[in-house]
Amino acid sequence: MIQKKFKKHGSSQNKKSDELDELKEKRDKLKKENELKKNEINGISEKIEKIDNSIFKTTNDIESYEKRAKEYPDKIETLTIENDSLLDQVNKIRHRINSVKSDEESALLLMDTLMEEYEELTNDRTDLSKRIKTLHKVTEDLDFEKKQKLPKLKKYDKMLKNAWYEMQETENSMDVSLKLWQRKSNYNRSSGE
Repeated sequence: MIQKKFKKHGSSQNKKSDELDELKEKRDKLKKENELKKNEINGISEKIEKIDNSIFKTTNDIESYEKRAKEYPDKIETLTIENDSLLDQVNKIRHRINSVKSDEESALLLMDTLMEEYEELTNDRTDLSKRIKTLHKVTEDLDFEKKQKLPKLKKYDKMLKNAWYEMQETENSMDVSLKLWQRKSNYNRSSGE
């Protein structure tokens, strides 16, 4: 009986030892599962923290966007005014460009005309220079002739003056004779009547 008890006790000890081993295995298994769950919880906590950060950032972005969205109508109005002003400036610049092109064309036409006139004046100047040279030569020739003929001309001048005085005297004499003759003929007419 003792042996039976001992056997029973031995088998109960074996049972307890098996249960203990089983509990140790369960405990180890639970510890591993617990570690895995802790790791999983830490991973999820990190993900949640990242999601919270993303939500915070997204909320800030949404608030910033809403703030900007409220400013957009004013900015659009300002940009529309600026756009109208710029369009007006562009139109003025285009008008100036067209005016400058027209002025440039006129200036080119005027320049062509002036160049033609300049060429004509240059040609005229050349002709005038030739004529002036010719006149200068003729003047020199005349001056030379004058120097040669002046004494003769002075002599002729003196002769012409004398002839003129004689003609004047002759004319005066003829006038006197004509007047006398007219008186005489008038007298003869009046006495013959």
